[in-house]
Parts: sequence; structure tokens; C-alpha cells
Amino acid sequence: MSAEFGPETLLAPARANHYNDQETRLTMPTPLLTRRQLTLLGLSAAALPAWAQEWTPSQPINILVGFAPGGSADQIARQLAFAAKTIIPVPVVVNNRVGAAGAIAAQATAEAKPDGYTLFVGGGSETSSVGHFRPLAYDPRKSFTPVIKVSRAPSILAVRADSRFANMKALLDEARQAPEKVSYGSTGEGGIFHATALVLEKQAGLKLLHVPYRGAADSMTALLGGQVDSAFGAYEEMKAMIDTGRVRPLALFSRTRLPSLPEVPTMLELGVPVALDNMKGLMAPAGLPDSVRRYLHDSFRKAMQTAEWKEWVTKSGLTQDYADGPAFQKEIVEAYDLIGKAIAK
Repeated sequence: MSAEFGPETLLAPARANHYNDQETRLTMPTPLLTRRQLTLLGLSAAALPAWAQEWTPSQPINILVGFAPGGSADQIARQLAFAAKTIIPVPVVVNNRVGAAGAIAAQATAEAKPDGYTLFVGGGSETSSVGHFRPLAYDPRKSFTPVIKVSRAPSILAVRADSRFANMKALLDEARQAPEKVSYGSTGEGGIFHATALVLEKQAGLKLLHVPYRGAADSMTALLGGQVDSAFGAYEEMKAMIDTGRVRPLALFSRTRLPSLPEVPTMLELGVPVALDNMKGLMAPAGLPDSVRRYLHDSFRKAMQTAEWKEWVTKSGLTQDYADGPAFQKEIVEAYDLIGKAIAK
């Protein structure tokens, strides 16, 4: 994944690897022996090398979500759990551990036993930005085993339909003339959208008023209620309100326009070079055995190929962006380092 970054530019790194929708194929050095063959040879499963031992869950798998119900992380977790119901032979349970821009759920995962039964939806704030704002009890780059990347979400700045801001230029002009007058909601202090706003302030030469919330649902409720002038969020979190005309997207903080929002310009087009995507995927504690990682990856990859998942992706507006664990890990490290460099400027 390449990164473009200079004195006047912050662009999220491009994807490390591209994948198609074909089934991931695993290769083994030699064919596995059956239990009967092992018995005849006087061997037990314990005598096999680690790569040859299979793993199947025997108790519920928990997916922790660091944000409130209704947000993109919560929706992704619940839809994955639903799509996997016929693939994984045990319940997949979603639990919201809300707070600290996702860091509470991330820490709970980092401290859990690496046995495959505790995962969390990561790749966004909790692993890319929040560690630059406060000390963490985990290392975003070393405390986890990424299992599978699911999506990337272009950041959007939106306003109410009746907002005084006709376009992004109007908002930027007022913010430059009256520092900290124009307010925006985000999903939390140190979150990816807060980091995006800070970079915007530096690149555009202005100062906004930050109002953090516990999740996207709360932030959007505040926007609709007139408690903030604008709000940062992911497209899938705003889609329903955009489609019904309750909010207007002013600009995208991504490299290219969204096909579903062809009239909304990117900040790059407006002359403010900043683009950050909010990644989402499943992550486990560090030290997860390879056999467990493979099982989880393959199972959730199959879930992403079900009719139920594909239907939801189409309706939600999710930008699906698959990558395996190692490629996802590389993107996480690059995003963390890139945001740190920008905030330190």
C-alpha cells in the first residue's frame, strides 16, 4: 500500500492488495491424514505439526463493538453474525462495549485469551487514531491478530437539509472568519472523524468547534436536532437520512467521488488535500493460533459471499473492501503512522 504525504497533503494509503470474489484457497504442504490412518500409524493429532491441526469452535463467538448500536461498526458486526449463522456451528454474539472512540472494546479484546472466541470490529478509530490522543493499555499495531478486512468508509461532512451552508465553500469561509463558531459532531474524542477534522483544520487554515458523541447514531441525532451545525460520519451511517433528504452531504474526504453520490465533491477537488478512509474488519487478540485464524477468516469470507450479506451491502451503501489478515495488518500500521505524522505537524 502506498502513501502520499507531504507538507501540504494527507492522503490515506491506497490498498495493499486487491482481491476478487473468488473463494480463498488454502494450500497445505502435504495432504492431511484421516484419523483412521493416524491410528494405523500409531500417531495422535497432538503429534501433527500445528498447520495440520484443524480447529472448530465449541462455544459462542463474541464480537465486541466499540460504538453504539446503529453505527457502521455495529451494523457490520450484526450482519456478519447473521450471514454466518449457517456457516459457523455456534452462535456469533455481538456485544457493544461503548466508549473512548472504540478503545474500550479494543482493550477488552487485547486482554482476552487468544482462543478464537473474542473478536472485535477494528481498523478504524481504535487502531488508527485514538492512540495519538491518549495513552492506551494496548498497542494498536501489535496487540491484535487481524482476521479479515470487510470495508472502507469514505468520511463525509454533512449538514441538515435547512442548513445555512449551501455548500462546503460556504462552511469553510465562515469557519475561517469566525474560529470555533462552526460546530461539528463526531463519534468521539480521538476517533477517526475527529482526526479527519483536525487535519482539515490544518490544511484549510481554520478552527472548528468539536462536539464528541458516543457513536454515529448520537452524533446524527444531534445534527438533526440542531445541536451541532454539521457532523462527520461514514456514508453508510448517513445513507438513510441522505436518501430521505433530511441531511445534505457537503464533501467527501476520499480520493474519488462515490458512485452513489456523484454530485458530492471530494476535498481534493475543492483544493484541500485530505482523504482518510475508515476501515472496518474483524480482529482477535495477538497470539491467535494460525489454525484458528484460518477458520475464522474462511468462515467470515464465506459469510461475505452469501445472498443475505450481498443484499445488505447493496441496501446499506457499504463500500466492501476485502483483504486477508496480513494485508489488513499492513494497512492498519500504515494508517496509524500516517495519522500520527499529520497530527504531530
